[in-house]
Amino acid sequence: MSILKKLLAIAIVLSTFSCTRDELLDPVVDVSIDKEVYSTEDSVEFHFSGYADMITFYSGEKGKEYKNRNRLELEGGDLILNMETQVLYGSQTDNLKLYLSTDFTGEYTKEGVEKATWTDISDRLTWCVAAGGAVGVRTISDYASVSDLLVSGKPVYFAFRYVGEKPPSTTPTQRTWRIYQFNIQNKFSETEIIPVTDRVNAGWTSVSISNPGGKGVWFLTHADMIYYNPESNLEAVEKWVITKRFDPNKVAPDNGKAIKKYPDNQMSSFKYNFPESGEYEVTFVFVNSNYKGIKESVKTIKVKVE
Repeated sequence: MSILKKLLAIAIVLSTFSCTRDELLDPVVDVSIDKEVYSTEDSVEFHFSGYADMITFYSGEKGKEYKNRNRLELEGGDLILNMETQVLYGSQTDNLKLYLSTDFTGEYTKEGVEKATWTDISDRLTWCVAAGGAVGVRTISDYASVSDLLVSGKPVYFAFRYVGEKPPSTTPTQRTWRIYQFNIQNKFSETEIIPVTDRVNAGWTSVSISNPGGKGVWFLTHADMIYYNPESNLEAVEKWVITKRFDPNKVAPDNGKAIKKYPDNQMSSFKYNFPESGEYEVTFVFVNSNYKGIKESVKTIKVKVE
């Protein structure tokens, strides 16, 4: 008889547990901390009262903010660029221009370049100038904004277009151009400026529009610059060099840290150290789940670190 009673008791316990797991409950958890202000040397201990199957932690630091968990594009930035140029020898004027496109498909061919829409942004920057036959002084342009030309959700490409005219005689007149710097940044404030690319990492590809087998070539592997050498060309030529694709406003969503997974034991507290002073909006996401679905609750707490 005692054995039957024991088996019955076990069956009741198992039945009760099964019913509990079948019921999907809202995770009800409160979060508290021990004091109002911490130092960078402290570990902030967060206390939990309640239960959740899973817990995700967002510290509130840059790149770890709950409010940015679904963000795919940065907002409010100003895309700016500058460059450092030098023109040498020859005598032709205005034979190098800078363009921007938001509909270039990445087809680095004559046909691909010609079917895209390119906006001339040359007059937004300061270029090196030099008298015919002279060596110009390296010229650094101020940063210029191109944000007015961007289209939300579309990439952007930049291109230098070199056009050399056929000289009137047998004396070469096409000029050499050197680009020492080419910097693109996303400026959100005077203190928050995010680099997008530079000359070294812009992914340049040259495309011949005319006279593809003739003289004149873009050199892209020099350690200090990219440059166009006309090679004493006596024929008309048009040759471009184009960057890789950029999505200057695209950003990966902020991610939280999973501090408790489903099989883990109940968590009553969690410690975290903030290495920099500031005021942080810390967020915990509590989740319960079973075969019926998922229920979630979010708790936020302010932490001040000095």
